Amino acid sequence: MILQTLIVAFVVSYIGSIPPGTINVSVMQLAILHKRRAAVFFAFAASAVEFIYAGVTVQFHIFLNNNEVIADYFRIITSIALIGLGLSNIFSKSTSSSIKVDTKLTGRHGFLRGLLLGFLNPMTIPFWLAITTYLENDHWINVDEYGFWMYLIGLSTGTFCLLLTVNALGKRFTKIADNPFLVHKVPGFFLFGLGVYFLIKLVV
Repeated sequence: MILQTLIVAFVVSYIGSIPPGTINVSVMQLAILHKRRAAVFFAFAASAVEFIYAGVTVQFHIFLNNNEVIADYFRIITSIALIGLGLSNIFSKSTSSSIKVDTKLTGRHGFLRGLLLGFLNPMTIPFWLAITTYLENDHWINVDEYGFWMYLIGLSTGTFCLLLTVNALGKRFTKIADNPFLVHKVPGFFLFGLGVYFLIKLVV
């Protein structure tokens, strides 16, 4: 089960990091500008922050599981938030061109920039909280004892590998980043469906 937790966390994190946002588009732009070393440091820093946020998320998830009354209310709030986030994605029209990055970044500066943007992206907490709840309720993962660390390693490694993929693809990633269907509609319908699924499970 520990190995399964690691693999599932890696796959979900890798796929979940594909929709272009500040982090992966910044890596893409650095790659296009031939700042690949800075992009790697940036990716490592952002993934390290993801590890921290994931740890907070799982600890909060465990706390909720031990406080069922609070958990029920929070699941309702999380479901509504996922539906709202899904609708926001579905009707969004932003593209990668709306995200800019400092062209003078070096390796060290790339690391610091990755830390900064990573910490300025706290929306990953409610997202991973919902995903973690779904995965554990359906017995895809186990976050007890060693499973906790395997889950965190899987999430952060999945994010890092996706960012390395973006760095390798460079300009070719723009075909994904500027495709509104892949960027917004697909993750939007996924988040909307996940929110509705959670609400139905709470009612039924």
